[in-house]
Amino acid sequence: MVVQNLDEVLININRIRGVKDSLVAGLDGIPVTKVDRESSILSATTVAALGAVRELTRTVRYGNLEQLIVETEQGKIVIDEFGMDHVIIVLTEINANIGMIRVMLKKAISDFTNNQ
Repeated sequence: MVVQNLDEVLININRIRGVKDSLVAGLDGIPVTKVDRESSILSATTVAALGAVRELTRTVRYGNLEQLIVETEQGKIVIDEFGMDHVIIVLTEINANIGMIRVMLKKAISDFTNNQ
């Protein structure tokens, strides 16, 4: 699988069993791939949370943040930074295979980055 663009990244991620939706946002909090009210709010709050958790890991000297996973009673939110300017946000069902999602995210991001 060679990923050519952001839409392909999302199509591949959304095919994983248990994934409800995904989107790409800039580190400025503006959605890149889907632009609607819900995506705008999700993008902005995700980037703010990512910044806060990144600062937390630095403050406690726990190294660089690699990935953020938020677990709720309705599912999980997986947030992965890629490149210098983007994050991918994946919304899952409660029983989603997080291991598979993490592996596929790493591969898709790597493929995308190597083809730019």
